[in-house]
Amino acid sequence: MTHESSETQVGGRRPRREAILAAALEEFARRGYKGASTNRVAEAAQVAKGLIFRHFGSKEGLFDAALERACERLFSPEDEALPRDPFARLEEFVVRRAARLAAHPAEARFVARFRGRLRAVLSPAARRIDEYYDRLRARFRNGADTRAFRPGIDGQAAVELLLLVAEGFERQALEALAAAAADGETESVPAAFSPEPVRERARALAHLLRRGIYRPGARASAPAVSVNAAPFLAALERLAPLEGPASEPADQRRQRILQAAQQLFAERDYDGVSVEAVAERAGVAKSLVFHHFGSKGELYLAAVADAAARISAILFERETGTEPDLFQRLLSWTQRKMAVFQEQPLLYGLVLSAVARPPDAAQEAVRQYVAEGTRQGWEIIMDGVDMTPFRPDVDPARAVELVMLVVDTLGDRLLAELGSHPDKGVNLLPGITEQAARYFAMLRDGLAPPATPRE
Repeated sequence: MTHESSETQVGGRRPRREAILAAALEEFARRGYKGASTNRVAEAAQVAKGLIFRHFGSKEGLFDAALERACERLFSPEDEALPRDPFARLEEFVVRRAARLAAHPAEARFVARFRGRLRAVLSPAARRIDEYYDRLRARFRNGADTRAFRPGIDGQAAVELLLLVAEGFERQALEALAAAAADGETESVPAAFSPEPVRERARALAHLLRRGIYRPGARASAPAVSVNAAPFLAALERLAPLEGPASEPADQRRQRILQAAQQLFAERDYDGVSVEAVAERAGVAKSLVFHHFGSKGELYLAAVADAAARISAILFERETGTEPDLFQRLLSWTQRKMAVFQEQPLLYGLVLSAVARPPDAAQEAVRQYVAEGTRQGWEIIMDGVDMTPFRPDVDPARAVELVMLVVDTLGDRLLAELGSHPDKGVNLLPGITEQAARYFAMLRDGLAPPATPRE
């Protein structure tokens, strides 16, 4: 008889292991790995601390067990098959996922902490969770009847678009769970993500995906508008000052330090770079690095902020007037970004690494920057969009919600894919524009055959 099986028969030991796991899920979800305390876990589980190490060996072992428990409960296969019709499949899939999250709120908060949006997508925990999401994606794709799509549509790409929407729903639910946990709400998912509101939203978006957002052949005709990039660039100032203290005269050595830091952080990542190495490459004394930047963590943030500012400056310099058409604007924005990334591989690689896997010293600052930068970016994109091409029965707010859901979720996927390549996926960048154009066309024109007059 194994040690584990014997515990199921000896007065309460198995329940104590379960109590430890439940307490660990909450502790890691609230405080992350480094901030979590086995003392607090023991107190919450009402067990001696030594029992944690008897069962799990170490804090790392406890985390791994909590991670597997969360994934097993949130991603175990459903017994009932999904509908074959892809639009009904989207609705049913989203509702079932909402119900699963509601049934296991502690496990959902754990996943929200380690894989939710604006987290380090390349951390070991995030990679492990994504393995389970890959299986979930495969279940969604398998058995979908692509005959429901209109002629000329790439059936696999259409199913993938529906899956992006489903993933977007889940990401929003995870974000809501994380926010609720931060406010002390830990018993259930927010009301907006209970099954019926989710079904209503999913059905409305499925209808938009069937018909498309634009009238057939319609295009925007309003004049182009100028871009105000100041709020977007201000987010970089909050990440880290882009210049030295105003009281000091310009110092070329500061810029040399910054450029040396960018090169080294891009080559070796944060942990592989020392302040001494930066000083040596910049040809300055180590004390001067601290004089200008204070610490290695602040130097890293300044290097990332400067890299992002340089990329943004090039991006906005090439703006000749923002197209009034929503999908043309999105495509033009994507094309320019990919071109700049290819031209500036070092700066692009540094920013991508910072967002995909920020070091502990910079994680919260980068998270806040990404959140604010995303919000400001969408404000720029939506400023002056001509909505007259929209179908008359389309709710503009719902249409914008759908577009943002797809674009943001696709961005999350690409972040993980690009960040996992040694060269930060520079060779993959041209294909991203083509992929985006395909999805934008499907959102614009719809996936289903044209409706008959009776419909």
